[in-house]
Amino acid sequence: MPVYSFQCTSCGARFDRSQPAAGQHLPECPAGHRTVRRVYTAPAVVFKGPGFYSTDNRRHKGETTG
Repeated sequence: MPVYSFQCTSCGARFDRSQPAAGQHLPECPAGHRTVRRVYTAPAVVFKGPGFYSTDNRRHKGETTG
């Protein structure tokens, strides 16, 4: 199950919960408040290996294919 981040709008506490992707039910805050919202964050992207830069696969002058 994926882990989602939430923030309580009453006390500001941030917490993570694992929920099914189809579940739209919002959890309670650890302090017991029910007014929480889901916090959206940027995904962690890691580029490993060659081929991710414009200069990696560029042909140089005088170079032929073959």
